Amino acid sequence: MMKKITALALALLLCAICLLSTACSQKKDGIPEGMKSATVSGEPFILYVPESWTDNTTSGISSAYYASNDTILVSARYFTPADKEMTIDDYIDGCAERYEEILGSYSQTERGPALLGTENAVKLSYTMVKNDVAYACFQITAIYRGDLISLYGYCPTELYEARTEDYDKIASEFVFCEKTDPNGAEMTDNKTPDGMKIASADHLEYRLYVPKTWICDPESGRSEAYYPESEKSNVSLTSYSPSESISVKDYFADCEEEYKTVLPEYERLSEEETTVADRLAYSFVYRTVVDGVEFKMMQTVFTYNEIIYSLTYTAIADSFDTHLEDVEAMLSAFRFR
Repeated sequence: MMKKITALALALLLCAICLLSTACSQKKDGIPEGMKSATVSGEPFILYVPESWTDNTTSGISSAYYASNDTILVSARYFTPADKEMTIDDYIDGCAERYEEILGSYSQTERGPALLGTENAVKLSYTMVKNDVAYACFQITAIYRGDLISLYGYCPTELYEARTEDYDKIASEFVFCEKTDPNGAEMTDNKTPDGMKIASADHLEYRLYVPKTWICDPESGRSEAYYPESEKSNVSLTSYSPSESISVKDYFADCEEEYKTVLPEYERLSEEETTVADRLAYSFVYRTVVDGVEFKMMQTVFTYNEIIYSLTYTAIADSFDTHLEDVEAMLSAFRFR
C-alpha cells in the first residue's frame, strides 16, 4: 500500500500544476506521440517527457523523474534577466560558477552549441558526486522573447547512456510559447474574503481562496495558483482517497520516503500542528536543491470524510518568507462546502 500512496502523492505533490497555457501553440498533431506534458502553469514553454516518466509538477517546478531506485530527473525553468543585454554565455558562466561553489565536486565535461526545441541554445555538460555516486548532468539554455529558458538533466553516470534517447527526445520536443495572461476573470462567492478570489473548480467539495494578486484559473479543474514573478512561488491543493485508513503523519511519512529519493538534497526543516477548516492539520516544511537553486516547500496535510488533502506551497528559498503570509491567509480562508 505504501508504494501506491507514495507514487500517487508524488504525482500530486512532486505546482501545484499540470496545466498548459492556452497561449502555448501546440504542434499540429498536438502532444508528441508517446509523450506527456510535465509543465506548471504560466511557463513560457511546454516540457514534454516520455509517458514512462512520472510527472513531478506538484513540486512547483516543471519536472519529471524516471521511476527507479536512483535519482533520474529532468526539469525546466526560466529566468527573466534585469540586464537586457545578458547573453546565454553570460548566464551559463554564472550558472557554472554557482555549481562549482555549491556542488563542490563539479567538473565541466563539455560546453557548446545545441538546439532546444527549434531554438539555438548552449549546452553545458558536467559531472558531480553525491553520496559517493557519480552523476552526469546537463543544462541547455536558449533565449526566447527576453527570457533565458533552460532544460536540465540529472542522472547517475552509469545509467546515463540508457536514458540518453529519452533526454534527446525531451530536448527536441521542447516547445516555446507565450506567458499566461494574468488578467483573467475573477471568480468569487458570497463567502469570499475581501481581497481574495476562488482558485478551485465550482464542482469541488471545497473552496480554495487566494489573494487577488495571485494568478489562477478555476475553470482548469485544478486547484492551484502562482505569484506573478520570474521564479513563480505557487500553491496547489490535491486530494487522495486511501484504500484503508491512514493518519496524516503516516501519510506524510510515506511521501517523505519517496521525496528522499527524487528530491535532490531533501531535508525536512520543521513540523507544526495547526488547523484548516476547523480540522487538525500538520504543516511540514522541507527543502530541496534543483539545478543549483534551493527551493523550500510547506505541505499542509489534513483529512475530511476519510480523504487526505494536501496544500503545498513552493518557492525559491529566498522568497519563501515573502509570500508566507499570503499562504497562511489561504489556509485560514479554506473551507469545505
